[in-house]
Amino acid sequence: MSYDWNDGAARLLKAEIARAGITLAKLAQRLRRMGLEETEASVKNKLYRGTFSMAFFMQCMQALERETVDLDGVMPPNMPRGAALDGDGGGQA
Repeated sequence: MSYDWNDGAARLLKAEIARAGITLAKLAQRLRRMGLEETEASVKNKLYRGTFSMAFFMQCMQALERETVDLDGVMPPNMPRGAALDGDGGGQA
């Protein structure tokens, strides 16, 4: 199955920003207060490309006061997960 992981990551972060009800400018301001050199434009570019690091994602989650995320909204429902990826019928290794 082909899946655009960068697009999924960007959609997940965008959804969390929307749930928090803040603008990209406000998110960038919060990130700057955490010591990062981010602007509204730099955050927007990272979201557009979807190539941000896990560290950036975690920093955003901290700035958004999010402790958990729901992957179901961005993952295809038929995407194999967990033991289904083992290739041996789902048994333990």
